[in-house]
Amino acid sequence: MTDARAILHIDMDSFFCSVERALNPVLEDRPLMVGSTGTRGVIVAASYDVKAKGVQQGMPTGQAQRLAPGVTILPPRHKIYTQISAGIFKVLATFTDRVEPASIDESYLDITSEAHGFEGAQSFGESIKASIRDRFRLPCTIGIGPTRVIAKIVSAHSKPDGLRVILPGDARAFLHPLPVRKLGGIGPRTEEILSGVGIRTLGDLAQYTDEQLVTLLGKSGPYLGAASRGESADSVVAFADRGEAKSMSKETTLAYDTDDWPTIESVLLFLSEALASRMRKSKISGRTFVIKIRFDDFKTITRSKSLPRATNSEGAIFSLAADLFRANVGDRKIRLVGVGLHHLDEEEALPLELDLGLEEERPKEEETLAVVDRIRSRYGDDAVKKARLL
Repeated sequence: MTDARAILHIDMDSFFCSVERALNPVLEDRPLMVGSTGTRGVIVAASYDVKAKGVQQGMPTGQAQRLAPGVTILPPRHKIYTQISAGIFKVLATFTDRVEPASIDESYLDITSEAHGFEGAQSFGESIKASIRDRFRLPCTIGIGPTRVIAKIVSAHSKPDGLRVILPGDARAFLHPLPVRKLGGIGPRTEEILSGVGIRTLGDLAQYTDEQLVTLLGKSGPYLGAASRGESADSVVAFADRGEAKSMSKETTLAYDTDDWPTIESVLLFLSEALASRMRKSKISGRTFVIKIRFDDFKTITRSKSLPRATNSEGAIFSLAADLFRANVGDRKIRLVGVGLHHLDEEEALPLELDLGLEEERPKEEETLAVVDRIRSRYGDDAVKKARLL
């Protein structure tokens, strides 16, 4: 496999807790959880010493406190986590332009050229870990292999603060002893189906033909079979390869599945503000609003609304997002949300008032947004922000 790609998967270790420790050294050696309290509170992150007590992400706070009594619980600060995540992505982009963010705390990199295949993969990974630790004082784990699937499994097996390289020739020996649930896309239901026919390891799965797997699992069967053999061909899709933008959007994967409206509202507000600011910097606006929602069962929906005129106002974007979200989600838990504007216009837009009877106020809002943009341009994005994001 001399033509194999060298794919690197980086996953920040207990990201939210690590950020809190980096910002407050007093917490460095203290067991820590990040989450909300109250009757519906959940834990969104836990340090590894707390996870060892049985605490898991998404667990009700009360249950976590019973498993780990006396452990410090901090409220989540999504704005800060998102900003540091963006900074980490920028650092990764200095190593290669083939960076594909997968979530707020993980990315895939194609380092084939920069690391000369697998010859320099180990030292390449060490350099990335050192740069992130030096810049942000944060630990991360890196897995490197010939496919995205292998790289991700390797990183999961190397936590915390690890680095491991699986060479192409060692891929099957690494994969085949693993239980099938280690493969992304195989959940409890699929594992039960496979177990029913005697398939318990990835080595077992690798013995089946595409035709057999289609019969057993449907359309996803051949992909899972190829992945179990270390043959999946998923490539890293860098931003530069995604073509000319016909829309502009901003999305985030939540740290945990939630139906908590105050949490979702703050995320929507942050995304709306970030999207609007980015569009105004580019002097573009959009005439169709789109919201993307991914539920806890991985089902994804998009909903759109055509606008009477183009906008790049965060107030308009947030109002649209909140309305469409409430109309389509109900009490279901979500794991990802995104907002976007399509049908872009290059000329600068007037703020959309959403039929609120405030037509005469539009020039005032435009002037206010221009002032806000100038302040942020000079003093940084945090110089002016919504009170709900503080």
